[in-house]
Amino acid sequence: MDFYISEAKTGKIFIYPTDTIYGIGWIFRDDVVNKIYEIKNRPPQKLFPIIMPSFQYMIDFYQTNKIEEELKNYLNQYHGVMYIFDYNKPWARIIKHPFQAFVTELWVPFITTSCNISGQAPIAEITKLPTEISDQADYVIDGGVLAGKPSVLIDLVENKVIER
Repeated sequence: MDFYISEAKTGKIFIYPTDTIYGIGWIFRDDVVNKIYEIKNRPPQKLFPIIMPSFQYMIDFYQTNKIEEELKNYLNQYHGVMYIFDYNKPWARIIKHPFQAFVTELWVPFITTSCNISGQAPIAEITKLPTEISDQADYVIDGGVLAGKPSVLIDLVENKVIER
C-alpha cells in the first residue's frame, strides 16, 4: 500500500470500486482537476465530492457540530451516502468498501467522481468503462460488478434525505 500512497501523493489518477459505482479520484492538484473536468465533459462550476479519511476528519474539516454516531447511522441505513454540510463546499463521503482503507491510510481528502461521462449512466462494471476515461487513469482497480446505484444525499443543511 505504501507504493500506491506515494503514487497518489504525486497526483496519480485512480479508478476504483466504491460501495455503489466505480469512481475516479486523486489528491487535489489544479492540473488534475482541470483534466478530469475535460475528460468527463463536466461543467467547471460543479464541485467534485471528497472521500474523507474518517468521520472525525470529516467533522473537523467541515467544522460541524454533527457527531460521528449520527453520521455513521446514515451510512448504516443506506447503500451509499454523500453528506452535504454546506451548499458552497464539496460533498463528503465515507465509503463502505475496502478502498476506504486506502483513503484512511492516505490521510488526506481524496477527490472523487463517478467514472462516466457527465449525463451518462454510472459505471457498475469495469468492462463498461469508457476508454476516454480509462486511458487517462494511472491505476485501474477491478472490484467486480457493483451495486450500480448512486449514493443517497444526506442534506444536513435542510435535514433531508435525497435519493437519486
